[in-house]
Amino acid sequence: MRLSRDKKGQFIIIAALMIAIMIISISSIIYSSVTYFKTERWEEYVVLIDSVKTGTARVLEISLANYTQTMNNMILKDNMDKWSNDVKQAYPGFGVVLTCTFPSSSRVYQVYGVSIRYSNGLNYTWYQTTSFSAANTSVSLSLTTAGLTGYNFVTSAFLKERILNAKYDGTAKKLSIYLSVEKEDSIPITNLKKETFSLNVYVNNKWTDVLLNDLSFSRYYSSTYNMFIYELGYSTNSQPSLASVAVTDTRGIRVVANSTVT
Repeated sequence: MRLSRDKKGQFIIIAALMIAIMIISISSIIYSSVTYFKTERWEEYVVLIDSVKTGTARVLEISLANYTQTMNNMILKDNMDKWSNDVKQAYPGFGVVLTCTFPSSSRVYQVYGVSIRYSNGLNYTWYQTTSFSAANTSVSLSLTTAGLTGYNFVTSAFLKERILNAKYDGTAKKLSIYLSVEKEDSIPITNLKKETFSLNVYVNNKWTDVLLNDLSFSRYYSSTYNMFIYELGYSTNSQPSLASVAVTDTRGIRVVANSTVT
């Protein structure tokens, strides 16, 4: 009888161990599955957020480019409204809510060394020695399916042109203009081509468009100004009193700067 009881006890112990192993194995599988799906879902959220931020920046650049060609200061608001609706339709199962807020029109903002008063997130100041075009919006993104609310980021687009010097050499009969071009964060733009510039000169009481073929062009780092610059040259027998240089960057954003000629 003792042997029978021992065998029965061993059976119970073995059975209990097997059940414990099964519970642990099942728990591990369930945990791994839940963790996997949580990770996969969160990766989708991260990709969505990055896509929205990249798309918003592109909408801002396109809007500013359009604004500098048409002066329609409602273009950014209209485009952001469309973008918000497009994002919602592109991700129907995520509960996307995208809203944008523009800088106050009653405030003057100091941005990259210039003073800006925005109108519907847009502003330009041209025909100065230092001229610029700018756009700015604050975005709030919510994903209701992830419990994410009020994820905020700011997007800006900016282009600044500064004429460092415009001088006329009476002996060589040549006008030389030295200028710099910068984008957001005061980063110099170094890859612009001759075709992106146009020059107008005020001579003999009238403005004259300089043909592209008559315009010399070079770009280099200048030890004189300690920065990367563009140099434009124009041969003319008469000294201009004013020079106006328009530049359009690769995004289509335009700026026009003026300078007296010495």
